[in-house]
Amino acid sequence: MVAMHKPLLRAPFYADEGDGTLIHRYLEEDFVNRHLATMQQGQLQGNRAQSWRFEDRFANDKTLPWLRLPVHRSFYMVSCEVVCDAFAQPPFNPQNITSAGFVIRRRDGSRWMQSNGVAQGWQAGQNTDDDPDVYRQLRNQKLIRPRVPEPLPSGEVNYPLHAQLVSNTRADGRQRKHTLLYGYLPLSGSVLNQLIEQRSQTEYFVDSLFWPFGRSDQQPNQQLTWRRGDGHLMINGVAQPALVKLLNQLLSRYQLLDPAIAANQAINELIKTLHFYRLPALARYQQTRQTLTLLGQQCGHSSIALTLLGGAGLQASLQALSAKQSSVPQLPYPPFKEVDDFAGQTLNADVDQALQWVNGIKVLTRQIAAQLPVSPVLFALQANIDVADASLRALQNYLSNLGNFKLQSLHEYLQSHKSQILTAAGSDEDDAAIFRYVQADWQLFIHEQQAMRMRELLFDRSTALSKDYVDGLQIPRYQQNPDDIYFIKPFVRYSDCHGNEQIVWGAQSESFRVAAPFDPEASRPQTIQMPTLADLKRGLAKGVTFLAPKDLADKFKTVSMEMPPEEKAAGGGLGMDWIISFSLPVINICAMLLLMIILNVLNLFFQWLPYAITLIPKPK
Repeated sequence: MVAMHKPLLRAPFYADEGDGTLIHRYLEEDFVNRHLATMQQGQLQGNRAQSWRFEDRFANDKTLPWLRLPVHRSFYMVSCEVVCDAFAQPPFNPQNITSAGFVIRRRDGSRWMQSNGVAQGWQAGQNTDDDPDVYRQLRNQKLIRPRVPEPLPSGEVNYPLHAQLVSNTRADGRQRKHTLLYGYLPLSGSVLNQLIEQRSQTEYFVDSLFWPFGRSDQQPNQQLTWRRGDGHLMINGVAQPALVKLLNQLLSRYQLLDPAIAANQAINELIKTLHFYRLPALARYQQTRQTLTLLGQQCGHSSIALTLLGGAGLQASLQALSAKQSSVPQLPYPPFKEVDDFAGQTLNADVDQALQWVNGIKVLTRQIAAQLPVSPVLFALQANIDVADASLRALQNYLSNLGNFKLQSLHEYLQSHKSQILTAAGSDEDDAAIFRYVQADWQLFIHEQQAMRMRELLFDRSTALSKDYVDGLQIPRYQQNPDDIYFIKPFVRYSDCHGNEQIVWGAQSESFRVAAPFDPEASRPQTIQMPTLADLKRGLAKGVTFLAPKDLADKFKTVSMEMPPEEKAAGGGLGMDWIISFSLPVINICAMLLLMIILNVLNLFFQWLPYAITLIPKPK
């Protein structure tokens, strides 16, 4: 369905207007059902009534609430309300929501990014209202075509919000509907150490290339459309910044000239279709234009001279011949902004019109010569006609041969200067040294379809880089440094009245920190029931069970039970595997005793015993 009004995200109806997006804490594992039930019963509370926001302030920063991790058996739900941006702000119809979600950002503006489903770590982001998913963003801006199936997510990591229509009874007894968005707040995630170090080299292509290959030189949210001249990438031997950045990136980041990299084959095939061009010689146009001008002047002079000869019945023809002087074809030099301008039909359009003008003079000359067969004036006119016609025919043949202008392909240029270009290509993507071997009159053009294809290939090639970093040290997403302060920002996608998907962002949540997994203040007590002494000698040892291969089992049986332990001769066993089972009560007590021994021994170095163990009598 399409929405008649634009949605507006705000704090839920049960909270203060300035609360923004709310975070609710739950200490039980069935927190989702608990949240839904509380929401339906209208018992959710705003920030002021949530005491945990003031209780969970520990570690070195007491100014902000700390969120615990699932390992602390604490869970959080996100909540906000979506209304129509209209008078009285009625609830927004949940059926008009195509999807909703939220992102988690740092207060310094950095965002948790991913590429092809692989985490890229915290990266600086621009303050824009673009869709967090790069594929949706590019598709909506018509930069790439829709894909089925959709590629793995790239862009800012986001989490889903679900819409729920609830009723609220006011103090005056009236009921009003509200559309609430809710979702689980995951506080997990990690990134490979290598990706953190190399993320500056793996920026998504649309953020680092110029149009028509990217959009770094365009305004945010600008609808990019192809304009005539966008494909003129080299003008008189000078490469445009878009081409310089593209080639440097292909050579240094993707090793385009390495034949062993099969992933570059499609890009190489596309580059083979891009050619350098040399513009038609301007002198040829000027020379032909001069012959046409002389012919036009000769037509005027001939009509006057023939009129003085008194030819009867030639008045109409002579007037038409005189008029040719004022209609001399200009034969302008064409503007070359697209590769299609080199098509023979396009280049010869003005030449064909000039030939028609010359043929018209030929016809008039024949009509006049029929009555004045011997005239020096006509001989001179015919000579000028032949010169102009020959000049036009020569220009037409010159322009019809594409080989006069089409030079080597970009791929051939790169291969012929491979060693020098690889030396020149480097991390400075603005350095045009790779084009030092082109001539001063070379041009390079690209089709709109070729530019689109290049963007699609870069889309695939850039996301494929993440496959090279599948192993490495995992760095936690949330850390506890002084600048590690986070907030939540929700968004909702909807279809406007034209059926186009739009996105609206809402107010952010209260800033918060995230506790470390082993933070002693964030940890909650975990009860483990210890056995009684009577349980130690009751029943069979059928708790933790190990299956030992025969060679290992034979070795176990050589361990003596005497003190001090000593190795005894291996007994018989027929070389069988053994099942070894331990009593759980005994294992628990052994673990506790060994732990207390270790704590006391290491207390000599750390003096931690008062913090390591607490003995509290259990009330009856």
